[in-house]
Amino acid sequence: MPRSLPPTVEPAVPPGAALALEQPASRADRVRDALRRAILDGTLAPGRPLVERELAELLGVSKTPVREALKQLHSSGLVEINAYQGVSVRRIDADTVRHLYTARASVEPAAVRLATQGAVDLAAAGGVATRGTASLAATRGAGPFAAARAALADAAVLVETGETAGLGIANRRFHRELYLACGNPFLCGFLDQLQDLTAFVATAGWRLRATFAQESAEHEAMLDAAERGDAALAERLTRDHIESALSTLLAVLDEQAAR
Repeated sequence: MPRSLPPTVEPAVPPGAALALEQPASRADRVRDALRRAILDGTLAPGRPLVERELAELLGVSKTPVREALKQLHSSGLVEINAYQGVSVRRIDADTVRHLYTARASVEPAAVRLATQGAVDLAAAGGVATRGTASLAATRGAGPFAAARAALADAAVLVETGETAGLGIANRRFHRELYLACGNPFLCGFLDQLQDLTAFVATAGWRLRATFAQESAEHEAMLDAAERGDAALAERLTRDHIESALSTLLAVLDEQAAR
């Protein structure tokens, strides 16, 4: 039995505490979501100035929710605030890309390995087959990675139709569904914080060099390994995928700097 600290006996609701229903999304949240979508799909390009008055007029709101939304986007890394140049969409440089992808490569492959191993253990415990990997292979697209398979299919449609504006978001959904099955809220929470910035960087990179077809094939291989229960291979392929993307992005940035 796992060890834990003895429970503290406290009343369910401390005396004098107030309970409140969750409030609906604020206007600032709606403004944030609209700006986030525009940044991630490339409508608002890297370096684009974000002037409160102009955004307020465009969205039909006052400057107050715009100001709050920009603060939230700054916290997620999508927006830069400069004392002299004001607020703008984040510019992408080699240091940002290197730090971001190094952080992902340090954590995400391990999360995918844990997710795959957990799925194998769950399948074995369910008695579907004598080996968990056999039961996983038999439930392709319907087991613990069903949501990742659906996300991959959605991304494939975007690639085939040439509607790549939302592909960065679709790919982030695939990655999240893949590592989410690890069941570790600390790993998932850390990786979730990097989701928006990763989608933003990837989308900006595709505008300079279209590598989404190659990345789609790599995603398929990663998911196939996870669905077959090969945790070591899923981990290695995830790391290779992240490191390959990092190398490509740095090469693209070097080419841009040389022009």
